[in-house]
Amino acid sequence: MTVPLSDPPPHRSSLLRSLFIVLAALAVGALALRQPTLAALAGAGLTAVAFFVQVGSRLPRYALGLIGITLTGYAFMGRGYAYVGVPPLFIGELTMGLGLAGAAMAMWQGARLRHTWGLALLVVLFMLMGLRSTVPHVQEYALDALRDAATWYYALFTLIVAVLVVHLGALRAALVRYGSLIPYLLVLGPIAMWITTLFNKSIPTWPTSGGEIIYMKAGDLAVHLAGIAGFVVLGLSRVRAHAQTGRTLAESRRHEWWWWTVWLLGTAGLISSRASLVSIAAAMACLLLFRPISRWGRPLLVAVALLSVLVVINPRYETRSGRELSIDGLVLALQSIAGGTGDQAVDGTRTWRLDWWEKIERYTIHGDYFWMGKGYGVNLANSDGFQVYSDQSLRNPHSIHFSILARSGVPGLVSWIVLNVVFAFSLLMAFVRARAHGHLMWANVHLWLLAYWLAFIVNASFDVYIEGPQGGIWFWSVMGFGIAALELYRRGEKL
Repeated sequence: MTVPLSDPPPHRSSLLRSLFIVLAALAVGALALRQPTLAALAGAGLTAVAFFVQVGSRLPRYALGLIGITLTGYAFMGRGYAYVGVPPLFIGELTMGLGLAGAAMAMWQGARLRHTWGLALLVVLFMLMGLRSTVPHVQEYALDALRDAATWYYALFTLIVAVLVVHLGALRAALVRYGSLIPYLLVLGPIAMWITTLFNKSIPTWPTSGGEIIYMKAGDLAVHLAGIAGFVVLGLSRVRAHAQTGRTLAESRRHEWWWWTVWLLGTAGLISSRASLVSIAAAMACLLLFRPISRWGRPLLVAVALLSVLVVINPRYETRSGRELSIDGLVLALQSIAGGTGDQAVDGTRTWRLDWWEKIERYTIHGDYFWMGKGYGVNLANSDGFQVYSDQSLRNPHSIHFSILARSGVPGLVSWIVLNVVFAFSLLMAFVRARAHGHLMWANVHLWLLAYWLAFIVNASFDVYIEGPQGGIWFWSVMGFGIAALELYRRGEKL
């Protein structure tokens, strides 16, 4: 086989690259004799060039791999994984940096979002609304402004994940990998939450950052349990099982009995959390609306059996907040969603949230902060008079919508609403088209992502979730994965 004249042999290309690096290094050494500072900058640039020359073509794959590891860490360890690193540089920022480099390389190699560029533009618009409310406050609040700005700059993960998944064609591989983690997350996720609940004061901390190694909140776990439920209900776990092990359909169905049992046991610790219950219920309602009732037999039977056992045993445990984990606590939590219950421990936080949200509405929609909001950097809990912690650690209202309204004003809130409505509508329409054309796998993927997105939105509506890395990076990555699914389906790709 002859080698085309236009493409030099691999060993010749490698030799030319090595020769270029050696000559450039000699030039930097000579420059150091006269201009040390300039030589240092040139050396740093040469190092960067050498790195990209050697591993540049593989950079998108490395970046997507690190994003997968980071998402896994957040799913298993909650906020504890966010403290990996040395302040002010943590694992989330490192992952974003490599992700940006990988996405840039992918675009250099020709990656484009040809059919979903409108969604990408809406993400950019949302970020610009956040940027305009951040820049004026950076000088006054410094790192606090940058930390609060994570609410909008984590949206970069949407663009990064979308570009990388499309470029690498990694959608099916990501589904398989997600399915392989489900059994471990079903067991270890609730354990992490109980460790956080029972041993909060004695959990070991990271030596470099001082944060807890494990910190899993009930709402964080609920979102992932909702995602897992959708994955199993829609049959995506069977595809994963067959791809990984070659199990028959009957064997996969037997495994689902165990999965549903462990899933429902995992939700037992969430019965006093309204946000957790509503997050799971919203995702399940989304799935139930579009899927045949026959697919719900196993989870319903297991749920009835476990609930019967709980009614007979009636276990009781009082949390630090004064709420009770019991059947009675579950009833109170459900009642509090619609209105007051007469229980101060349950009603207190509900009233506190509503009062804060009303105040934000007054000074934005009907007040002086209509256009710009109060900005990123100011501690909203202190500024609005709703601080509840002695260390002043609470910074945002327990709702992503009111947090964006308070910090970015009405234009920022509008950009946030438009982005999410268009994204959800796009997934819904893609689901309908896929079902109509008999593309059941694609239909199930789109519906799963829609239900998963809804669980994130509901939990973030009652807690500080998307504002932090354990929720924000996951939320924006799921949106990026959704955009990638929309793009690949429009291109006619097969799963």
